[in-house]
Amino acid sequence: MKNQQRVEELRQLIDQESEGPVLSVFCRTDPRDPANSSETPAWAIALKNGLTHVAGFREGNHGKEQSVKKLCAEAERRINSASAADRGRSVALFLSGTGAVDSFTTFQIPVRQDYVTVDSGPVVWPMLDVIDRGQRTGLVLLSGDRIRLLEWWDGRTRDLEESTFDLELGDWHQYRGPARPQGTVAGGGVSNVSAYDDRVEVWRARFVKAAAKAIAESANELGFDRLVAAAEGELGAGFNEALPPEMRSKLATTVHLNLIDMSAAEAGAALDPHLRQAWRDEVAGDAGRALEKSKAGERGAAGADQVLLALSEGRVEHLILDPYLETDQAGLSDDSRAAVDVAGEASVQEALVELALRSNARVSSASAEEAPALTEAGGVLALLRY
Repeated sequence: MKNQQRVEELRQLIDQESEGPVLSVFCRTDPRDPANSSETPAWAIALKNGLTHVAGFREGNHGKEQSVKKLCAEAERRINSASAADRGRSVALFLSGTGAVDSFTTFQIPVRQDYVTVDSGPVVWPMLDVIDRGQRTGLVLLSGDRIRLLEWWDGRTRDLEESTFDLELGDWHQYRGPARPQGTVAGGGVSNVSAYDDRVEVWRARFVKAAAKAIAESANELGFDRLVAAAEGELGAGFNEALPPEMRSKLATTVHLNLIDMSAAEAGAALDPHLRQAWRDEVAGDAGRALEKSKAGERGAAGADQVLLALSEGRVEHLILDPYLETDQAGLSDDSRAAVDVAGEASVQEALVELALRSNARVSSASAEEAPALTEAGGVLALLRY
């Protein structure tokens, strides 16, 4: 529900009457980035340069120019005076001269790049991009006799109140650190060892089925957007097969690692690159399906014109776009230009995002490298509801 709350806050933000210019600032403050390790971090230099560029822009409206300069000074003061904890790994700041728009948000996932702009309203796609990449995920850690279910959201991992399922107990209980040492097989000849191994296999198959059922029930109750599993050997495949079909569709990837005894933070760090890749695979897959469906005349739309029309009718389920690719309104149909006007944005890309927000469509920002199908579609694709 956390991402839904943030998306709802963004809807309220873009619908706020700003009555003048709005400054949107995004800083990649991630202390892990080598560029931020010097005395003057890269984000601070980019912030200063971006604000200087925006404040120095001349458009013949003295009152607006002065308002923008004041906003830039306030943004620089606000971000530079924030603590390292408040800056996190990225921040989003929106300010208007009247004070109607005033929002500071900290993320534990870095924005793609530092970005400063002024418009008639907040430019929100970089924030939506971070929200989409940080979707709420259940991390399933499996070993031979235990499973742990952790929550990952916005780059942070935490243990749940009841996070460990032990087959011997047959129920969820609190995680209390590393597992007890496993017993060893004593004595016996070859036949005894073989019989023991057979019993272990039967026991393990029973455990995996019980684990999959317990995880599915808990993940459904918690409302996770997706699952990522970590298990050694054949445990992962068995777990995947044992999941109910509706929950199996949420399993983004299975990683061949045993992380059962790691702390939540350590497990999250180990799975971080796999979480990022899972997001890229999902978005690239949806983009490819959208392009294929568009060509087949099914529930897909390609190109800004088609997608704007679908958005104006509330038919878009998932919008995928390259926000850095500018679209010329001259190539749009009259109805699509009208949709851009309704959104109240000069940029087609930002109009696409705002129309998607207002119609409760998912928004994913991706480059053509991340989602190759975008190249053929002029940087805009959508999967449709109907």
